[in-house]
Amino acid sequence: MIHKMLPIAAMSLLLSGCVAHANPGKPPHQQADKELRGTDCVAAGTWLDPASNKILPADQVIERMRDKDIVLLGETHVIADHHRWQVQTLAQLYAQRPDMILGFEAFPRRVQNALNRWVAGELSEKEFLKESDWDTVWKFDAGQYMPLFHFARLNRVPMVALNVDRALIREVSQNGWKGVAEKHKRGVGDPVPATPGYLDMLGSVYGRHDSANGEANGAPKAPGLEDPMFSNFVDVQLTWDRAMAEAADTALKDARANGRDPRMVAIIGRGHMDHFYGVPEQLKALGHKQAAVLTPWDRLRACNDLQATDGTPAADAVFGIAETADMMAPEKPKLGVMIEGTDKGIRIGKVLEGSIGEASGLKKDDVIVQAAGRKLMKSGDLVAIIKSMSPGTWLPLSVMRGQDSLEIIARFPTAEQHKVHGTK
Repeated sequence: MIHKMLPIAAMSLLLSGCVAHANPGKPPHQQADKELRGTDCVAAGTWLDPASNKILPADQVIERMRDKDIVLLGETHVIADHHRWQVQTLAQLYAQRPDMILGFEAFPRRVQNALNRWVAGELSEKEFLKESDWDTVWKFDAGQYMPLFHFARLNRVPMVALNVDRALIREVSQNGWKGVAEKHKRGVGDPVPATPGYLDMLGSVYGRHDSANGEANGAPKAPGLEDPMFSNFVDVQLTWDRAMAEAADTALKDARANGRDPRMVAIIGRGHMDHFYGVPEQLKALGHKQAAVLTPWDRLRACNDLQATDGTPAADAVFGIAETADMMAPEKPKLGVMIEGTDKGIRIGKVLEGSIGEASGLKKDDVIVQAAGRKLMKSGDLVAIIKSMSPGTWLPLSVMRGQDSLEIIARFPTAEQHKVHGTK
């Protein structure tokens, strides 16, 4: 049985670091005021050991990493300060052990040559982002990640693409891992099953997604693996986890075969590593029993998430991030539609309620063939054009709706309108 791809893929993207809260069924703004959050338990600019609830000096945290061959640095993709913390921590780890490999969730393996050419100094920023297919594959603000890329380039630290193409993820979301033909698995091995704790976390995210759509009278449901949609959702997450773990393992083995003994530092969304679920579990199955997890801690996290219900700490150490006016990355223009490339243009899979796309009259299954007079060859083309829009400007779109050709104008609000009303 084939299920719809877009909802599962959308929920899986949430787990890449944006929503894995301790009380996932209740968004932060709806939780009780008395609940302690973020810097109430982890002071800004300090390290905390969640296992002992003790503050640690920075040099002690880094010293604990000395013998770790794999260190995972977590992030919420849209929080700029998380990436600034990653650069700071990366520099400390590099000073300790300069023989390093830097892995990224953001890149699928097929663009590895672009990473190699960037580190070798052969590409400009613009050329690198184009050759790595950034606006199609990752789409988050590249400016947040560029300091990490420049660190690798300056120090000639090899960069490794850890991820797989969306084509495999789409197939898993539709058919489940076991339903994917071996030749389509891109060499990714069978993931070890999710632990009960990981399933609980994934179930909470899945349940909240259903709640947001008005299902179960607003109460998150508790799905089981007998639910085909939830089972496929779990398989998608495990596919990402396994693929990244295997890529890290392969990079280390290849380096050692060439006489090196490097440390892998991986830049990954915290939903793939919180409480040592996800990637750490897959690494353990591959023989890496001592992979370390370091992650930023901000006010979006509840203090009771520092340890799971079974006492498992969230990470080896967490770093407090202050809530400031620019903690979040500047919000980029959004059309508010879910898209996928086709041979005829960019098909709209869903139009978000209250979005600019809805206000402009775009509908599900519309195919956008041109934007700003430019023919669209892939979804990244449309993403790049939207990112270039300034507040208060209009974007002309040529759209096919069935056999009808339409001209639609998407109007982006001024900065003041966005501040007052908000957009999706």
